[in-house]
Amino acid sequence: MERNKERQNNAKQDILHRVRVLYSIFILVGIGIAARLLWVQLISPDVKHNAKIMETGVYRKDSVEAHRGAILSRSGEPLAMSSFRYYPLFDFAAEGIKDAQQENLTKNVDALCDMLAEYFSEEDAAKEGYTHITAKQYREMFYDYIREGKARGAAIFPRKVTLDEWRMMKKRFPILNFSLGYVYSEKSNDDRIYPHDDLAYQIIGRSGEHYEADGRLIKTPAFGIEHLYNNRLAGKQGFVVEQRIAHGFWARVDDKDNLMPIDGCNVVTTIDAGLQKMATERLDRELMAEHGSFGVAMVMEVETGNILCLVNLSTGVERGVEYSERHYNHALSTAMTPGSTMKLASAMALLEIGGYTIDTKVNTEHASSKRSARIGAANIYDSHDAGETTGGEVTLKEGFAHSSNVYFAKAIYERFKDEPEKYTSYLEKLLFNDFVGLQQYGETKARLPLADSPAWNKRGSTSSRLPRLAYGYEIELPPIHTLTFYNGVANNGRMVAPRLIDRIEHEGKVLERMPVVTLIDKMCSESTIKALHECMGAAAAPDRTLGKLRGLPVTVGCKTGTAQIWGDFVTKSRIDIECKADGLNEKDKYYMGSMVATFPLEKPKYTVMVCITKQSTPTHPTYFGISLTGSIMHDIIEYVYNNDPTLHAHIDKAEVAHSPTHIKGGSSDDVTLVARELASSTTADEQLTDWGVATVDNEGNVSVKSREVKEGYVPNVVGMGLSEAIYLIESAGLEVTHSGAGRVVRQSVVAGTAAEKSPRSIHLTLER
Repeated sequence: MERNKERQNNAKQDILHRVRVLYSIFILVGIGIAARLLWVQLISPDVKHNAKIMETGVYRKDSVEAHRGAILSRSGEPLAMSSFRYYPLFDFAAEGIKDAQQENLTKNVDALCDMLAEYFSEEDAAKEGYTHITAKQYREMFYDYIREGKARGAAIFPRKVTLDEWRMMKKRFPILNFSLGYVYSEKSNDDRIYPHDDLAYQIIGRSGEHYEADGRLIKTPAFGIEHLYNNRLAGKQGFVVEQRIAHGFWARVDDKDNLMPIDGCNVVTTIDAGLQKMATERLDRELMAEHGSFGVAMVMEVETGNILCLVNLSTGVERGVEYSERHYNHALSTAMTPGSTMKLASAMALLEIGGYTIDTKVNTEHASSKRSARIGAANIYDSHDAGETTGGEVTLKEGFAHSSNVYFAKAIYERFKDEPEKYTSYLEKLLFNDFVGLQQYGETKARLPLADSPAWNKRGSTSSRLPRLAYGYEIELPPIHTLTFYNGVANNGRMVAPRLIDRIEHEGKVLERMPVVTLIDKMCSESTIKALHECMGAAAAPDRTLGKLRGLPVTVGCKTGTAQIWGDFVTKSRIDIECKADGLNEKDKYYMGSMVATFPLEKPKYTVMVCITKQSTPTHPTYFGISLTGSIMHDIIEYVYNNDPTLHAHIDKAEVAHSPTHIKGGSSDDVTLVARELASSTTADEQLTDWGVATVDNEGNVSVKSREVKEGYVPNVVGMGLSEAIYLIESAGLEVTHSGAGRVVRQSVVAGTAAEKSPRSIHLTLER
């Protein structure tokens, strides 16, 4: 019994021991689990890393580009615009490629390579500016990536494609049509497009960044409208939440944090795209012919200062080969000696503060290209003897028309030699030592030596500088300054700043309209302005412009300029750089030929300036302003006139309606159409044949009747126009001679005569 009791005690102890051990194990396991949980939650870097991957790897917040606003011409034509461009990034570690059967993979890859090589052809490569890739090269690229199996974002296309191209490729091209599944990601960028290439490049500028085919954002220096109005053009980007659905593939999900982008504003310029293109082509042709260094062409609207065209063309390394807008903004940034175009300012000073009239005479001493006149300390030459038929005595108007250096040098020197600061101060008030408002675009300040400044006597003296300043030397101006001054004269003495931007728009609404800025309210008196217009009209006479402006349908006032250049200018020309290395001098024979014109002369609406800078060489000796720029000026004025209906003569509507007395016969449909448009009433046969004639009664009523034409017989063509008559007679196998003009009133062979019995030639008599 005691033994049984002992056994029971031992069994109980054993059970208790086992329970204790088991509890201890549970407690230890629990402590371990708790410790592990604490480790996972608070300490483990791996877990933190994986949690972060889960958080950011499944969902992400991605930016959405705003559509950049467009830069538009004054008529709304895009000069710069944005358009989405597409390209795929291939994932060569994707399951669709790794798990594909070799035969199927090879078939798809080879077919895609052939189609890519054909689509991105050599012609396309030359047009778009990339290196052509052959089908063999595409295959080598693909199979290299497939063997490595690591490239997870490889760009294959040599260029990005448009939406239409991308849709077509995804439908027709193997692999791109998901024939191997999701093995690439679709990427797009809002690319900047310039529909007219480099048209107005120096004004439009560039935004400073663009995307490569592989999606890389490349930054470059920004300038022009793209830079100055970047904040208005750029818009505001949006943000969306995306979910990862496969490697490299993300899908947008609805989320409260999604923020749609706000597209950029449109900038509407004052540029007339058609005029800009025409002036560019015309200036380019002249520069090519003359082997010029650079040229400028500008058109300004008189009252508003709107710049309708601003062309800057510069030579490449070899003159006469290729000219581009990309090199430099000479119109704004190149300050050079203006030459004779400065005589308008001298004439203004003489008339306004010098006591002169347009009839005030000066003896030009029969100066010419071979005979100088001594004025102060300067020897002054003229291109020809302005006073040849008047004993040397020349009026201000004649001196301006003949562009006499001696007239203006002598007049200014004699009038202001004792008080030169009065003359230079007057020019300073006309902003000849200042800007005209385009500093943001790179405008260079005009440089005028002031007679009361220490710099005046640094190079010469009043006796040498004042005479030369009078006809456009000793001063340096960018062409835009000369244009603005002439435009002020055309605007009855009110000088306005050049205006390149008209307004800012967003979704069709005008947000801001740029004001017209007045630089000088009144440059001079009305009588002086009237006299200056008269002088410019005289300078535009055919004998003064070599007939270059002859035949224009509008009256013009103008001034030409020819200045020898000693200063520096930007150029890529090999010869120009060599000549400038030691500083330009007289033997280098560099000239700027220019011409400024306003029209219509009676009430100017436009001011135009064209200038070309070139070296006079044995093969290309021309350098006078009228010879270099006159033809371009003629074509620009003619273009502007033809495209501005307000310059054309107004035709008043007649009080009494007029009806035609005759209507030519011909096609029945055409005859009926003309009759119904012009006549008071028209009747026609119910079933007209192909040919018909019209008769008009005294009240102007028209009746259209059929004209039967039988094959093999001479047709009746009386009453028809010449072209219809010739067609019908030659269709009968006969020849035609004719005299007169208008409609056929007689035919030499009677209608209805068998063609085979008729003379081979029929003479038609036409009368109006």
